Amino acid sequence: MELPWKKAGKLRDEKEKLEAQLDEKNEKIERLENMLEAEEERRSDLSREKQEAEEQLSKLKDKVQNLESTEPQTRETAETKPEFAEINFEAFKSALQKLGSIKSDKNDLVTVYSPEKLANHSQITEIRNSLPENILRPLNQKKGLIIFYNDSLGLFCFKLRSFFSEKFSVAPTYKAEYLIKALETEKIFALVSRGDTRIVKERDGKIELVEHVKDRVNRKHGKGGFSQGRFERKRDEQIETHIENVQAELKHFDTAYLLGDEALCQKLPGEHLGGFDPNSSDLSNLYGLQKLKTSIQ
Repeated sequence: MELPWKKAGKLRDEKEKLEAQLDEKNEKIERLENMLEAEEERRSDLSREKQEAEEQLSKLKDKVQNLESTEPQTRETAETKPEFAEINFEAFKSALQKLGSIKSDKNDLVTVYSPEKLANHSQITEIRNSLPENILRPLNQKKGLIIFYNDSLGLFCFKLRSFFSEKFSVAPTYKAEYLIKALETEKIFALVSRGDTRIVKERDGKIELVEHVKDRVNRKHGKGGFSQGRFERKRDEQIETHIENVQAELKHFDTAYLLGDEALCQKLPGEHLGGFDPNSSDLSNLYGLQKLKTSIQ
């Protein structure tokens, strides 16, 4: 029979051994938790960096659309670089109506609608045969172009959002009526931003607010550490909720044109037309109307 004090000693030893093992397990758990939190923080940082990169890329793409092609230029193309200036809706429509009223006794009035780059137009070969090289070359890399040309009357060129269809015509009249009809057709636009998106209905220059989707989205802050990771995850969730709410509203429409950050608009049903300037008027943002102001010789 084992003496009581010897048995008590063995139990104390076993207790101390188990406590040591427990301490070791707790330390291991703590190390793993720290590693997990660090990994979550790293992923959050990468997600934030990716989001910021996508935002910067989208802004750069919008700027590129309004700049001349970055392809090497000859002395001649550099001298004839086209410059566009803003034009208001009323002046644009009035110009279209006047051009549409012109008639010729020959098939010598050239009309080109090019929603994408002019160089990528499906009838670019015919266009090359109808427009002088000194006019075609500077405009080749531009998109959203409406071109009216005649040897005697010269060149009339406009630039706007690419919501219209491609067209090419050489006829006794300029084909302005198709674009006038497009302007007078009701369209749905969504001006998309993080936490604040407006869906508007536009027709012939008149705008009506259809839905204002507004959700709380925390602003970015510059703090580091684990709190930054949690903050970013929360913010991403808020943005995702907002986009889902916008999706639900856009499902009511057959077609919608999207303006805003490309990364956000990719998640929405509709056609992305580019970014928008919150300091500009809605009509200016919707159409982005411009007129060629420099003479191309």
